[in-house]
Amino acid sequence: MPKLKHYRINPETLKVEVEEVSRHRFAKFVAVVLAGALLFVGILWLYVSVLGLDLPKTAILKRQNVEWASRMEVMNAQMDQYDKVLGDLEDRDEEIYRSVYGMNSIPSEIREAGLGGVNRYASLEDLDRGSELRRTVLRLDRLTKKAYVQSKSFDEVGEMARRAGDMASHIPAICPLSTAPGSFHLSSPFGYRSDPITGVSKFHSGMDFACPPGNTIYAVGDGVIEDADSEFFGYGNIVIVNHGFGYKSRYAHMSRIDVRPGQKVTRGTVLGETGQSGRVTGPHLHFEILYRDDFVNPYDFMDLDLSAKDYAEIVAQSGGGHEK
Repeated sequence: MPKLKHYRINPETLKVEVEEVSRHRFAKFVAVVLAGALLFVGILWLYVSVLGLDLPKTAILKRQNVEWASRMEVMNAQMDQYDKVLGDLEDRDEEIYRSVYGMNSIPSEIREAGLGGVNRYASLEDLDRGSELRRTVLRLDRLTKKAYVQSKSFDEVGEMARRAGDMASHIPAICPLSTAPGSFHLSSPFGYRSDPITGVSKFHSGMDFACPPGNTIYAVGDGVIEDADSEFFGYGNIVIVNHGFGYKSRYAHMSRIDVRPGQKVTRGTVLGETGQSGRVTGPHLHFEILYRDDFVNPYDFMDLDLSAKDYAEIVAQSGGGHEK
């Protein structure tokens, strides 16, 4: 059998020498290599298909996946606890803190919203929507946003608490007209009644004090003039005082307005005079109190048995007139 030539450099003479290799020997070498390869493939097939075992790299990746899944499980268990604690804080905030200070509730869509941002979740787009990693990331973001909203709410409540000393003077607490005998008479209470013009049963959102035009109208608590305007129909000449802490008072059908929007007033400040402007059948003051934008019965916020002398002292404490 012809032999193959193999060239090599002699390290001593530095000459190129020719070695002849038997083709039989070369074939044996190739056969050994092929046999080894087939043996490796066979062992690999036996390892994976017959014994059902994983390749080393696959086993490592699976073990790492199990470790991360365990970590996420622990994280989700912790988030369950945090979510419950945060929920208790939100309930207490809404039912006690914000309610006591007359603050509006925070809508659930704001509390439950996640964090925004352009392509914030771009890294999760390749994950299945039901994957544990995606669910955990989104949940963590939602809890982060809820915690932030609650923190801001406590900041607002804290600021309101620092002003709580002024609460007693701001909440409506007196009659808007002098309690001197003969100053007025209650012509229509709060609640459903027969409309004096149409005769149809209709909800009456305030109290009507029938009195001659020109009676002085006083602010029932400290606050800021939110509106002082005129309507040809409806309320006629109207003043709205924002007392803070969720309270507002409205005075309607006035003949004259003596205050302006943005002006600060105290309990007993003169707002104007009674009249019969707007939709009326006779001269009177229509008086309303709103708490967190809902109508409440004004009768619960005044003492109509207060003596004229005591009422005059309250007015005098405000300066007996305007606070510019």
